[in-house]
Amino acid sequence: MRYKIVLSYDGTPFCGWQRQPNGNSVQAEVENAVFKLFGERASVTGSGRTDAGVHAVGQVAHFDCEKQLDDRNVVGGLNAYLPREIRVLDGGRTSPDFHARMGAIDKTYMYLMYTGKPLPPLNDRALCLGFEPNTERMADAARALLGTHDFSTFVAAGGGAKTFTRTVKRADIERDGRFVMFYINADGFLYNMVRIITAQLIKAGRGEQVDMPALIEKRDRAFAKELAPAHGLYLYQVNYGEYER
Repeated sequence: MRYKIVLSYDGTPFCGWQRQPNGNSVQAEVENAVFKLFGERASVTGSGRTDAGVHAVGQVAHFDCEKQLDDRNVVGGLNAYLPREIRVLDGGRTSPDFHARMGAIDKTYMYLMYTGKPLPPLNDRALCLGFEPNTERMADAARALLGTHDFSTFVAAGGGAKTFTRTVKRADIERDGRFVMFYINADGFLYNMVRIITAQLIKAGRGEQVDMPALIEKRDRAFAKELAPAHGLYLYQVNYGEYER
């Protein structure tokens, strides 16, 4: 029996999504909760890995267990065994061919910024800029990302990607009071791609010259060395089209 779950988590205390030999991961915590609820050891497959300190609003995962539980008991049961930093928002039985990673059509990430000085409640939740950014300049730079491009300029070493072409379907800057959100949706993401792009958008917001089309054309990380901190990044949503359940 295959189960699908939608998770939200605070990535601060974890070494990332994926199990690690040294460090507590989100995946390990979820697998432990599955074992306690179902009485079976199961490997939990996420839609993708999030790095240490990165959060999730809508991470999606699946696992296989023989025991049958209704949706309500899956959600409530797993939450009873999970730490407070991880919550199952939705879940239940799904099609046996559903695959959280392979079936994803596209994903949306959100990077959260605060324009004021550092505030303790926002520690590890948002990047405190400490200045008032020009969001119009940020939005102009973000729009240049739309479409299908080789994003070699915006990939960090160590990701293992074989190709660097991705299609960006959304790249928006939104403002809510003193908060600025960068939303980006694509059919796939390279290692640290969103954080590298965000660093360039912050430069644009500060008034520095950022020629995003030229950066894309360079296809060289040497022209975009900055990396925004992990704690402002959220895996926001994963889309599966007709395979939503």
